[in-house]
Amino acid sequence: MPALPIKDGGPCEIVYGYGESGAIDLGPFLGATSYKGETGVTDIFEERYGDAPVDGFMIGTVATLELQMTRSTYEQLNEVLNAAYTTGQVFRLRNQLGCEMYADAKQIVIKPICDNEVSTDPAEWTHIYHCFPLPGWDLAWSKSDQRVFPIKFKIFVSQESGWTGDFGTLGMESGSTEYGI
Repeated sequence: MPALPIKDGGPCEIVYGYGESGAIDLGPFLGATSYKGETGVTDIFEERYGDAPVDGFMIGTVATLELQMTRSTYEQLNEVLNAAYTTGQVFRLRNQLGCEMYADAKQIVIKPICDNEVSTDPAEWTHIYHCFPLPGWDLAWSKSDQRVFPIKFKIFVSQESGWTGDFGTLGMESGSTEYGI
């Protein structure tokens, strides 16, 4: 049985802001990078069948991307922590609330890594159209724990012409470039 072009396993590189002049690689990572989608369902009932549904309908799919950044640069963290900024050697972590996200969401491309080489074949890449980072941190101080920034990206369904209702693609067109510019 043939494998998917995106590969069956292994680490990845993530390009955040794909297609923009400020696109940036977010790695390295510690642990799995996970792209998830789950479709919600509402059941239809009839009294004569009690708690057993007689039908159902789909109420939408929710998608997320989760990763754990480690050994990150100020530039990388400024991109995904949103309200964080640097002043000299000070990195400020701030509370965030009340801001809409879709307009500031960016494209992400995930590229598999094999034998320490990032894939250059767009057929192996995963493209996500509208991602907005929900920052987090897990800064442990101990002899055996590594500090990480667990970032969860909220993924929005596209409202753009040609992509309406889509989250992205598994595989990209031949000729797609490294950073999309």
